[in-house]
Amino acid sequence: MNHFDEMTVLLYLEGQLDAARAQEVKAHAASCAACRALLGALESEGVWLRESLGAEDESVPARLIAPPERGSAPWGWLTALGLGAGGAYTLWTGFIEPWQAQAAQAGFTQGNLLTMLFFSSSFWKGWDAMRSAMEFTAMAILGLIVMWLLRRRFRRATTFAVVMAAALCAVALPPPAAATDTEHGHPNYTLAAGQEVKTDLIVAADRTVIDGDVDGDLITWSRSVTVNGHVKGDILGGGELVTVNGTVDGNVRATCQTLAITGTVGKNVMAWAGNFNLDRKGKIGGTATVGGEDVDLDGHVGGDLLAFFKTLDFNGSVGGNFRAQGRSLTIGPGAEIAGTTKFKGPNPPDVAPSAKLGGPVEFIRHERGPDRTSPRYYWHQVLLWGAGFVFGLVLLLIAPGFFYDVANACKKVGPTSGLGVLFLLALPVAAILVCVTIVGIPVGITALFLYAIAIYSTQVFVGAWLGEKILGAGVGFGPTLGRLALGLAIIRLLRLIPYLGALVAAVVVIWGLGALVLTLYRYMRPQFAPAAA
Repeated sequence: MNHFDEMTVLLYLEGQLDAARAQEVKAHAASCAACRALLGALESEGVWLRESLGAEDESVPARLIAPPERGSAPWGWLTALGLGAGGAYTLWTGFIEPWQAQAAQAGFTQGNLLTMLFFSSSFWKGWDAMRSAMEFTAMAILGLIVMWLLRRRFRRATTFAVVMAAALCAVALPPPAAATDTEHGHPNYTLAAGQEVKTDLIVAADRTVIDGDVDGDLITWSRSVTVNGHVKGDILGGGELVTVNGTVDGNVRATCQTLAITGTVGKNVMAWAGNFNLDRKGKIGGTATVGGEDVDLDGHVGGDLLAFFKTLDFNGSVGGNFRAQGRSLTIGPGAEIAGTTKFKGPNPPDVAPSAKLGGPVEFIRHERGPDRTSPRYYWHQVLLWGAGFVFGLVLLLIAPGFFYDVANACKKVGPTSGLGVLFLLALPVAAILVCVTIVGIPVGITALFLYAIAIYSTQVFVGAWLGEKILGAGVGFGPTLGRLALGLAIIRLLRLIPYLGALVAAVVVIWGLGALVLTLYRYMRPQFAPAAA
Protein backbone atom coordinates (compact mmCIF):
# COMPACT_ATOMS: atom_id res chain seq x y z
CA MET A 1 0.00 0.00 0.00
CA ASN A 2 1.33 3.48 -0.93
CA HIS A 3 1.53 6.34 1.51
CA PHE A 4 -1.88 7.93 2.05
CA ASP A 5 -2.52 11.65 1.62
CA GLU A 6 -3.84 14.28 4.06
CA MET A 7 -7.43 13.99 2.86
CA THR A 8 -7.46 10.29 3.69
CA VAL A 9 -6.05 11.04 7.13
CA LEU A 10 -8.72 13.68 7.80
CA LEU A 11 -11.48 11.34 6.69
CA TYR A 12 -10.03 8.64 8.95
CA LEU A 13 -9.91 10.98 11.98
CA GLU A 14 -13.49 12.10 11.33
CA GLY A 15 -14.68 8.48 11.01
CA GLN A 16 -15.86 8.96 7.43
CA LEU A 17 -14.05 5.96 5.91
CA ASP A 18 -15.67 2.58 5.58
CA ALA A 19 -14.53 -0.17 7.95
CA ALA A 20 -12.25 -1.96 5.47
CA ARG A 21 -10.52 1.22 4.31
CA ALA A 22 -10.12 2.45 7.92
CA GLN A 23 -8.51 -0.86 8.90
CA GLU A 24 -6.04 -0.53 6.02
CA VAL A 25 -5.09 2.98 7.08
CA LYS A 26 -4.65 1.88 10.70
CA ALA A 27 -2.48 -1.08 9.73
CA HIS A 28 -0.34 1.01 7.40
CA ALA A 29 0.16 3.73 10.05
CA ALA A 30 1.38 1.09 12.47
CA SER A 31 4.17 0.04 10.10
CA CYS A 32 5.03 3.35 8.40
CA ALA A 33 6.77 6.05 10.47
CA ALA A 34 6.12 8.85 7.96
CA CYS A 35 2.38 8.24 7.77
CA ARG A 36 2.23 7.81 11.52
CA ALA A 37 3.88 11.22 11.95
CA LEU A 38 1.38 12.76 9.51
CA LEU A 39 -1.49 11.21 11.46
CA GLY A 40 -0.22 12.61 14.75
CA ALA A 41 0.35 16.08 13.30
CA LEU A 42 -3.16 16.35 11.88
CA GLU A 43 -4.65 15.04 15.12
CA SER A 44 -2.74 17.71 17.12
CA GLU A 45 -3.92 20.40 14.72
CA GLY A 46 -7.48 19.30 15.34
CA VAL A 47 -6.98 19.62 19.10
CA TRP A 48 -5.44 23.10 18.72
CA LEU A 49 -8.33 24.16 16.52
CA ARG A 50 -10.89 23.00 19.08
CA GLU A 51 -9.08 24.80 21.91
CA SER A 52 -8.80 28.00 19.90
CA LEU A 53 -12.53 27.91 19.21
CA GLY A 54 -13.17 27.63 22.95
CA ALA A 55 -10.78 30.43 23.92
CA GLU A 56 -11.95 33.12 26.33
CA ASP A 57 -11.99 35.92 23.77
CA GLU A 58 -13.95 33.90 21.26
CA SER A 59 -17.46 35.25 20.82
CA VAL A 60 -20.49 33.00 21.19
CA PRO A 61 -21.64 31.68 17.78
CA ALA A 62 -24.40 33.79 16.33
CA ARG A 63 -26.67 30.78 15.88
CA LEU A 64 -26.78 30.32 19.66
CA ILE A 65 -27.73 33.88 20.62
CA ALA A 66 -29.66 35.01 17.56
CA PRO A 67 -33.40 35.37 18.19
CA PRO A 68 -35.72 33.09 16.23
CA GLU A 69 -36.70 34.37 12.86
CA ARG A 70 -40.13 35.93 12.55
CA GLY A 71 -42.60 33.25 11.63
CA SER A 72 -40.34 30.32 12.55
CA ALA A 73 -40.99 27.92 15.43
CA PRO A 74 -38.13 27.64 17.98
CA TRP A 75 -38.66 23.91 18.49
CA GLY A 76 -35.50 23.50 20.53
CA TRP A 77 -36.55 26.11 23.07
CA LEU A 78 -40.11 24.80 23.19
CA THR A 79 -38.89 21.24 23.77
CA ALA A 80 -36.49 22.32 26.50
CA LEU A 81 -39.21 24.38 28.15
CA GLY A 82 -41.63 21.46 28.04
CA LEU A 83 -39.11 19.02 29.49
CA GLY A 84 -38.15 21.54 32.17
CA ALA A 85 -41.79 22.11 33.10
CA GLY A 86 -42.40 18.37 33.28
CA GLY A 87 -39.33 17.89 35.47
CA ALA A 88 -40.34 20.75 37.76
CA TYR A 89 -43.87 19.33 38.06
CA THR A 90 -42.48 15.88 38.87
CA LEU A 91 -40.09 17.34 41.44
CA TRP A 92 -42.91 19.29 43.07
CA THR A 93 -45.53 16.53 43.16
CA GLY A 94 -43.15 13.68 43.92
CA PHE A 95 -40.81 15.25 46.46
CA ILE A 96 -41.49 18.80 47.63
CA GLU A 97 -45.26 18.56 48.14
CA PRO A 98 -45.10 15.29 50.18
CA TRP A 99 -42.32 16.79 52.31
CA GLN A 100 -44.40 19.90 52.91
CA ALA A 101 -47.39 17.77 53.88
CA GLN A 102 -45.33 15.74 56.34
CA ALA A 103 -43.82 18.93 57.78
CA ALA A 104 -47.30 20.42 58.19
CA GLN A 105 -48.47 17.31 60.03
CA ALA A 106 -45.45 17.57 62.31
CA GLY A 107 -46.25 21.18 63.12
CA PHE A 108 -43.97 22.99 60.66
CA THR A 109 -45.87 25.17 58.19
CA GLN A 110 -44.76 28.16 56.19
CA GLY A 111 -47.40 30.32 57.83
CA ASN A 112 -46.69 29.73 61.48
CA LEU A 113 -42.94 29.13 61.27
CA LEU A 114 -41.45 31.32 58.56
CA THR A 115 -43.97 34.14 58.58
CA MET A 116 -44.31 34.59 62.33
CA LEU A 117 -40.77 33.63 63.27
CA PHE A 118 -38.95 35.76 60.72
CA PHE A 119 -41.33 38.59 59.80
CA SER A 120 -43.53 38.98 62.89
CA SER A 121 -40.64 38.97 65.29
CA SER A 122 -41.31 40.43 68.68
CA PHE A 123 -38.17 42.53 68.73
CA TRP A 124 -39.74 45.22 66.52
CA LYS A 125 -43.37 46.10 65.84
CA GLY A 126 -42.59 47.51 62.40
CA TRP A 127 -41.86 44.10 60.85
CA ASP A 128 -45.28 43.98 59.17
CA ALA A 129 -44.49 47.01 57.02
CA MET A 130 -40.92 45.84 56.48
CA ARG A 131 -42.20 42.48 55.29
CA SER A 132 -44.14 44.04 52.40
CA ALA A 133 -41.12 46.13 51.43
CA MET A 134 -38.86 43.06 51.43
CA GLU A 135 -41.33 41.09 49.32
CA PHE A 136 -41.64 43.90 46.78
CA THR A 137 -37.86 44.35 46.67
CA ALA A 138 -37.26 40.63 46.22
CA MET A 139 -39.75 40.40 43.36
CA ALA A 140 -38.34 43.52 41.71
CA ILE A 141 -34.78 42.17 41.87
CA LEU A 142 -35.93 38.80 40.58
CA GLY A 143 -37.75 40.47 37.69
CA LEU A 144 -34.70 42.54 36.78
CA ILE A 145 -32.49 39.44 36.79
CA VAL A 146 -34.92 37.56 34.55
CA MET A 147 -35.13 40.52 32.16
CA TRP A 148 -31.32 40.75 32.02
CA LEU A 149 -30.93 37.04 31.32
CA LEU A 150 -33.64 37.00 28.67
CA ARG A 151 -33.02 40.44 27.19
CA ARG A 152 -32.22 38.97 23.79
CA ARG A 153 -35.53 37.12 23.81
CA PHE A 154 -37.58 40.25 24.34
CA ARG A 155 -37.82 40.99 20.63
CA ARG A 156 -41.55 41.17 20.51
CA ALA A 157 -43.76 43.49 22.46
CA THR A 158 -46.24 40.72 23.30
CA THR A 159 -43.58 38.60 25.06
CA PHE A 160 -42.40 41.58 27.08
CA ALA A 161 -45.97 42.49 28.01
CA VAL A 162 -46.79 38.96 29.18
CA VAL A 163 -43.69 38.69 31.37
CA MET A 164 -44.19 42.11 32.92
CA ALA A 165 -47.88 41.40 33.56
CA ALA A 166 -47.01 38.14 35.30
CA ALA A 167 -44.42 39.90 37.47
CA LEU A 168 -46.90 42.63 38.43
CA CYS A 169 -49.54 40.03 39.31
CA ALA A 170 -47.04 38.20 41.51
CA VAL A 171 -46.13 41.43 43.30
CA ALA A 172 -49.81 42.33 43.71
CA LEU A 173 -50.68 39.06 45.46
CA PRO A 174 -51.73 39.84 49.02
CA PRO A 175 -49.51 38.33 51.72
CA PRO A 176 -51.11 35.68 53.90
CA ALA A 177 -52.62 37.11 57.03
CA ALA A 178 -51.72 35.66 60.40
CA ALA A 179 -53.35 36.69 63.66
CA THR A 180 -50.76 36.89 66.40
CA ASP A 181 -50.26 38.58 69.75
CA THR A 182 -46.76 40.03 70.07
CA GLU A 183 -45.50 40.85 73.54
CA HIS A 184 -42.28 42.46 74.82
CA GLY A 185 -40.93 41.88 78.28
CA HIS A 186 -39.63 44.83 80.30
CA PRO A 187 -37.56 42.83 80.93
CA ASN A 188 -39.84 39.92 81.94
CA TYR A 189 -43.24 38.76 80.70
CA THR A 190 -45.87 36.83 82.66
CA LEU A 191 -49.23 35.52 81.49
CA ALA A 192 -51.05 35.27 84.78
CA ALA A 193 -53.27 32.36 85.77
CA GLY A 194 -56.82 32.85 84.55
CA GLN A 195 -55.78 34.98 81.58
CA GLU A 196 -56.22 33.64 78.05
CA VAL A 197 -54.68 34.53 74.69
CA LYS A 198 -57.11 33.73 71.86
CA THR A 199 -54.45 33.65 69.11
CA ASP A 200 -50.81 32.70 68.72
CA LEU A 201 -48.47 34.32 71.20
CA ILE A 202 -44.97 35.62 70.39
CA VAL A 203 -42.84 36.71 73.31
CA ALA A 204 -39.36 38.21 73.58
CA ALA A 205 -38.20 38.72 77.14
CA ASP A 206 -35.45 37.92 79.56
CA ARG A 207 -37.77 35.62 81.50
CA THR A 208 -41.13 34.30 80.26
CA VAL A 209 -43.71 32.65 82.51
CA ILE A 210 -46.95 31.23 81.09
CA ASP A 211 -49.45 30.48 83.86
CA GLY A 212 -52.57 31.11 81.77
CA ASP A 213 -53.91 29.61 78.53
CA VAL A 214 -52.77 30.10 74.93
CA ASP A 215 -55.23 28.97 72.26
CA GLY A 216 -52.61 28.94 69.48
CA ASP A 217 -48.86 28.47 69.29
CA LEU A 218 -46.33 29.87 71.71
CA ILE A 219 -43.18 31.25 70.05
CA THR A 220 -40.66 32.63 72.48
CA TRP A 221 -37.04 33.71 72.53
CA SER A 222 -36.08 34.16 76.15
CA ARG A 223 -33.28 33.32 78.49
CA SER A 224 -35.72 31.41 80.69
CA VAL A 225 -39.11 30.01 79.64
CA THR A 226 -41.50 28.34 82.10
CA VAL A 227 -44.87 26.98 80.97
CA ASN A 228 -47.19 26.17 83.86
CA GLY A 229 -50.48 26.74 82.06
CA HIS A 230 -52.14 25.27 78.96
CA VAL A 231 -50.87 25.75 75.40
CA LYS A 232 -53.32 24.37 72.84
CA GLY A 233 -50.90 24.67 69.92
CA ASP A 234 -47.16 24.13 69.60
CA ILE A 235 -44.23 25.55 71.53
CA LEU A 236 -41.36 26.88 69.42
CA GLY A 237 -38.68 28.14 71.73
CA GLY A 238 -35.06 28.94 72.17
CA GLY A 239 -33.06 30.08 75.15
CA GLU A 240 -30.98 28.95 78.06
CA LEU A 241 -33.65 27.12 80.09
CA VAL A 242 -37.04 25.82 78.88
CA THR A 243 -39.31 24.16 81.44
CA VAL A 244 -42.70 22.60 80.64
CA ASN A 245 -44.71 21.94 83.78
CA GLY A 246 -48.18 22.36 82.29
CA THR A 247 -50.02 20.87 79.31
CA VAL A 248 -49.18 21.27 75.64
CA ASP A 249 -51.69 19.85 73.17
CA GLY A 250 -49.38 20.14 70.17
CA ASN A 251 -45.64 19.72 69.65
CA VAL A 252 -42.60 21.06 71.46
CA ARG A 253 -39.67 22.23 69.30
CA ALA A 254 -36.84 23.67 71.35
CA THR A 255 -33.20 24.63 70.93
CA CYS A 256 -31.74 25.49 74.30
CA GLN A 257 -29.14 24.72 76.90
CA THR A 258 -31.52 22.82 79.21
CA LEU A 259 -34.98 21.40 78.50
CA ALA A 260 -37.01 19.94 81.36
CA ILE A 261 -40.46 18.36 80.90
CA THR A 262 -42.50 17.50 83.97
CA GLY A 263 -45.92 18.05 82.41
CA THR A 264 -47.74 16.56 79.41
CA VAL A 265 -47.02 17.02 75.70
CA GLY A 266 -49.84 15.75 73.52
CA LYS A 267 -47.91 15.15 70.29
CA ASN A 268 -44.19 15.11 69.53
CA VAL A 269 -41.02 16.54 71.01
CA MET A 270 -37.97 17.59 69.01
CA ALA A 271 -35.20 19.02 71.13
CA TRP A 272 -31.54 19.92 70.63
CA ALA A 273 -30.22 20.76 74.06
CA GLY A 274 -27.12 20.41 76.13
CA ASN A 275 -29.17 18.75 78.87
CA PHE A 276 -32.56 17.11 78.41
CA ASN A 277 -34.63 15.82 81.33
CA LEU A 278 -37.98 14.01 81.05
CA ASP A 279 -39.21 13.75 84.63
CA ARG A 280 -40.96 10.66 85.96
CA LYS A 281 -44.23 12.63 85.87
CA GLY A 282 -43.60 13.87 82.35
CA LYS A 283 -45.49 12.38 79.41
CA ILE A 284 -45.01 12.66 75.63
CA GLY A 285 -47.95 11.36 73.62
CA GLY A 286 -46.14 10.98 70.29
CA THR A 287 -42.54 10.49 69.29
CA ALA A 288 -39.45 12.05 70.82
CA THR A 289 -36.38 13.11 68.85
CA VAL A 290 -33.64 14.24 71.19
CA GLY A 291 -30.10 15.45 70.63
CA GLY A 292 -27.98 16.45 73.58
CA GLU A 293 -24.93 15.87 75.69
CA ASP A 294 -26.52 14.55 78.90
CA VAL A 295 -30.00 13.03 78.57
CA ASP A 296 -32.16 11.69 81.41
CA LEU A 297 -35.42 9.95 80.44
CA ASP A 298 -37.53 8.82 83.37
CA GLY A 299 -41.00 9.61 82.01
CA HIS A 300 -43.27 8.08 79.37
CA VAL A 301 -42.93 8.34 75.58
CA GLY A 302 -46.00 7.05 73.75
CA GLY A 303 -44.35 6.57 70.35
CA ASP A 304 -40.82 5.95 69.13
CA LEU A 305 -37.70 7.41 70.66
CA LEU A 306 -34.71 8.58 68.59
CA ALA A 307 -31.80 9.93 70.62
CA PHE A 308 -28.30 11.22 69.86
CA PHE A 309 -26.22 11.89 72.95
CA LYS A 310 -23.00 11.64 74.88
CA THR A 311 -24.56 9.93 77.92
CA LEU A 312 -28.14 8.67 78.33
CA ASP A 313 -29.74 7.35 81.50
CA PHE A 314 -33.06 5.69 80.66
CA ASN A 315 -35.42 4.56 83.38
CA GLY A 316 -38.79 5.40 81.84
CA SER A 317 -41.10 3.76 79.30
CA VAL A 318 -41.35 3.84 75.48
CA GLY A 319 -44.47 2.64 73.69
CA GLY A 320 -42.68 2.17 70.35
CA ASN A 321 -39.14 1.47 69.21
CA PHE A 322 -36.00 2.69 70.91
CA ARG A 323 -33.19 4.01 68.64
CA ALA A 324 -30.12 5.50 70.23
CA GLN A 325 -26.62 6.51 69.19
CA GLY A 326 -24.04 7.89 71.55
CA ARG A 327 -21.09 7.17 73.77
CA SER A 328 -22.70 5.70 76.91
CA LEU A 329 -26.18 4.19 77.44
CA THR A 330 -27.59 2.99 80.76
CA ILE A 331 -30.98 1.23 80.90
CA GLY A 332 -32.20 1.17 84.50
CA PRO A 333 -34.30 -1.36 86.37
CA GLY A 334 -37.56 0.54 85.84
CA ALA A 335 -37.19 0.84 82.08
CA GLU A 336 -39.92 -0.49 79.78
CA ILE A 337 -39.60 -0.67 75.98
CA ALA A 338 -42.51 -2.13 74.03
CA GLY A 339 -40.75 -2.29 70.65
CA THR A 340 -37.25 -3.12 69.52
CA THR A 341 -34.10 -1.63 71.02
CA LYS A 342 -31.09 -0.61 68.94
CA PHE A 343 -27.97 1.12 70.19
CA LYS A 344 -24.96 2.26 68.19
CA GLY A 345 -21.88 3.24 70.14
CA PRO A 346 -18.31 2.34 71.06
CA ASN A 347 -19.32 0.06 73.97
CA PRO A 348 -22.36 -2.15 74.71
CA PRO A 349 -25.11 -0.58 76.86
CA ASP A 350 -25.41 -1.25 80.58
CA VAL A 351 -28.82 -2.99 80.94
CA ALA A 352 -30.32 -3.78 84.32
CA PRO A 353 -31.57 -7.38 84.67
CA SER A 354 -35.04 -6.26 85.76
CA ALA A 355 -35.59 -3.97 82.76
CA LYS A 356 -38.61 -4.94 80.64
CA LEU A 357 -37.62 -4.96 76.99
CA GLY A 358 -39.61 -6.08 73.96
CA GLY A 359 -36.61 -8.05 72.73
CA PRO A 360 -32.85 -8.32 73.08
CA VAL A 361 -30.82 -5.17 72.60
CA GLU A 362 -29.30 -4.93 69.12
CA PHE A 363 -25.85 -3.43 69.58
CA ILE A 364 -23.85 -1.99 66.67
CA ARG A 365 -20.28 -1.10 67.44
CA HIS A 366 -19.46 2.33 66.08
CA GLU A 367 -15.88 3.24 65.37
CA ARG A 368 -14.68 6.67 64.36
CA GLY A 369 -14.17 6.91 60.63
CA PRO A 370 -14.80 4.20 58.01
CA ASP A 371 -13.70 0.61 58.40
CA ARG A 372 -10.81 0.47 55.95
CA THR A 373 -10.21 -3.20 56.62
CA SER A 374 -13.57 -4.22 55.22
CA PRO A 375 -13.85 -5.18 51.51
CA ARG A 376 -17.29 -3.62 51.54
CA TYR A 377 -15.72 -0.19 52.04
CA TYR A 378 -13.62 -0.48 48.90
CA TRP A 379 -16.51 -1.93 46.92
CA HIS A 380 -18.51 1.11 47.97
CA GLN A 381 -15.73 3.36 46.65
CA VAL A 382 -15.84 1.53 43.32
CA LEU A 383 -19.59 2.11 43.15
CA LEU A 384 -19.08 5.80 43.87
CA TRP A 385 -16.51 5.99 41.07
CA GLY A 386 -18.93 4.25 38.73
CA ALA A 387 -21.76 6.63 39.65
CA GLY A 388 -19.56 9.64 38.91
CA PHE A 389 -18.47 8.13 35.59
CA VAL A 390 -22.06 7.43 34.53
CA PHE A 391 -23.06 10.98 35.48
CA GLY A 392 -20.20 12.35 33.38
CA LEU A 393 -21.14 10.06 30.47
CA VAL A 394 -24.73 11.30 30.50
CA LEU A 395 -23.59 14.92 30.69
CA LEU A 396 -21.18 14.37 27.80
CA LEU A 397 -23.94 12.86 25.67
CA ILE A 398 -26.48 15.57 26.46
CA ALA A 399 -24.26 18.68 26.36
CA PRO A 400 -20.81 17.88 24.93
CA GLY A 401 -19.97 21.52 24.21
CA PHE A 402 -20.79 22.58 27.76
CA PHE A 403 -18.79 19.64 29.12
CA TYR A 404 -15.65 20.63 27.18
CA ASP A 405 -16.04 24.31 28.06
CA VAL A 406 -16.23 23.66 31.80
CA ALA A 407 -13.27 21.25 31.64
CA ASN A 408 -11.23 23.90 29.79
CA ALA A 409 -12.27 26.52 32.34
CA CYS A 410 -10.57 24.41 35.03
CA LYS A 411 -7.25 25.51 33.52
CA LYS A 412 -7.76 28.98 35.02
CA VAL A 413 -6.96 28.15 38.63
CA GLY A 414 -7.11 31.65 40.09
CA PRO A 415 -10.51 32.87 38.82
CA THR A 416 -12.21 29.51 39.31
CA SER A 417 -10.97 29.18 42.90
CA GLY A 418 -12.24 32.64 43.84
CA LEU A 419 -15.63 32.12 42.20
CA GLY A 420 -15.88 28.65 43.75
CA VAL A 421 -15.40 29.93 47.31
CA LEU A 422 -17.83 32.80 46.73
CA PHE A 423 -20.68 30.74 45.29
CA LEU A 424 -20.10 27.80 47.62
CA LEU A 425 -20.93 30.06 50.55
CA ALA A 426 -23.34 32.53 48.94
CA LEU A 427 -25.77 30.25 47.12
CA PRO A 428 -27.15 28.40 50.19
CA VAL A 429 -27.62 31.69 52.04
CA ALA A 430 -29.43 33.20 49.06
CA ALA A 431 -31.69 30.13 48.76
CA ILE A 432 -32.62 30.33 52.45
CA LEU A 433 -33.39 34.04 52.14
CA VAL A 434 -35.61 33.32 49.14
CA CYS A 435 -37.58 30.84 51.26
CA VAL A 436 -38.82 33.62 53.54
CA THR A 437 -40.04 35.94 50.75
CA ILE A 438 -43.16 35.85 48.63
CA VAL A 439 -41.29 33.66 46.13
CA GLY A 440 -41.76 30.92 48.70
CA ILE A 441 -40.27 27.64 49.73
CA PRO A 442 -40.49 25.86 46.31
CA VAL A 443 -38.05 28.26 44.66
CA GLY A 444 -35.60 27.97 47.54
CA ILE A 445 -35.79 24.17 47.61
CA THR A 446 -35.33 24.02 43.84
CA ALA A 447 -32.27 26.26 44.12
CA LEU A 448 -30.79 24.02 46.81
CA PHE A 449 -31.53 20.96 44.66
CA LEU A 450 -29.68 22.47 41.69
CA TYR A 451 -26.90 23.53 44.05
CA ALA A 452 -26.47 19.91 45.19
CA ILE A 453 -26.32 18.73 41.56
CA ALA A 454 -23.66 21.34 40.81
CA ILE A 455 -21.60 20.25 43.82
CA TYR A 456 -21.76 16.61 42.69
CA SER A 457 -20.82 17.47 39.11
CA THR A 458 -17.60 19.21 40.15
CA GLN A 459 -15.73 15.90 40.36
CA VAL A 460 -16.63 15.16 36.73
CA PHE A 461 -15.18 18.40 35.35
CA VAL A 462 -12.05 18.31 37.50
CA GLY A 463 -11.58 14.62 36.67
CA ALA A 464 -11.82 15.32 32.92
CA TRP A 465 -9.23 18.09 33.24
CA LEU A 466 -6.94 15.89 35.34
CA GLY A 467 -7.12 13.00 32.88
CA GLU A 468 -6.30 15.31 29.97
CA LYS A 469 -3.41 16.79 31.97
CA ILE A 470 -1.91 13.33 32.47
CA LEU A 471 -2.57 11.69 29.10
CA GLY A 472 -2.54 14.82 26.95
CA ALA A 473 -5.27 16.21 24.73
CA GLY A 474 -7.38 13.73 22.82
CA VAL A 475 -9.90 13.90 20.02
CA GLY A 476 -13.19 12.06 19.97
CA PHE A 477 -15.72 10.58 22.32
CA GLY A 478 -13.68 7.52 23.35
CA PRO A 479 -10.50 9.35 24.42
CA THR A 480 -12.58 11.80 26.45
CA LEU A 481 -14.26 8.97 28.34
CA GLY A 482 -10.90 7.34 29.03
CA ARG A 483 -9.45 10.54 30.44
CA LEU A 484 -12.60 11.08 32.51
CA ALA A 485 -12.38 7.58 33.98
CA LEU A 486 -8.69 8.06 34.84
CA GLY A 487 -9.27 11.46 36.46
CA LEU A 488 -12.19 10.22 38.56
CA ALA A 489 -10.16 7.21 39.68
CA ILE A 490 -7.27 9.43 40.79
CA ILE A 491 -9.61 11.74 42.73
CA ARG A 492 -11.30 8.76 44.37
CA LEU A 493 -7.93 7.26 45.38
CA LEU A 494 -6.74 10.55 46.84
CA ARG A 495 -9.92 10.84 48.88
CA LEU A 496 -9.15 7.48 50.51
CA ILE A 497 -6.08 8.96 52.22
CA PRO A 498 -6.88 9.95 55.84
CA TYR A 499 -7.00 13.72 56.48
CA LEU A 500 -5.80 14.45 52.95
CA GLY A 501 -9.07 13.12 51.51
CA ALA A 502 -11.16 15.88 53.08
CA LEU A 503 -8.79 18.53 51.71
CA VAL A 504 -8.90 16.98 48.23
CA ALA A 505 -12.71 16.89 48.30
CA ALA A 506 -12.88 20.57 49.29
CA VAL A 507 -10.42 21.59 46.56
CA VAL A 508 -12.35 19.63 43.93
CA VAL A 509 -15.67 21.21 44.93
CA ILE A 510 -14.30 24.76 44.99
CA TRP A 511 -12.34 24.35 41.76
CA GLY A 512 -15.11 22.63 39.80
CA LEU A 513 -17.85 24.96 41.06
CA GLY A 514 -15.80 27.99 40.06
CA ALA A 515 -15.25 26.56 36.56
CA LEU A 516 -18.97 25.85 36.24
CA VAL A 517 -19.92 29.39 37.29
CA LEU A 518 -17.29 30.92 34.99
CA THR A 519 -18.61 28.96 32.02
CA LEU A 520 -22.21 29.94 32.73
CA TYR A 521 -21.15 33.55 33.00
CA ARG A 522 -19.49 33.39 29.59
CA TYR A 523 -22.66 31.93 28.12
CA MET A 524 -24.79 34.73 29.56
CA ARG A 525 -22.33 37.57 28.94
CA PRO A 526 -23.33 39.68 25.93
CA GLN A 527 -20.99 39.29 22.97
CA PHE A 528 -20.75 42.01 20.40
CA ALA A 529 -19.27 41.42 17.01
CA PRO A 530 -16.64 44.00 16.02
CA ALA A 531 -17.99 46.68 13.76
CA ALA A 532 -16.94 46.47 10.14
CA ALA A 533 -14.27 48.90 9.12
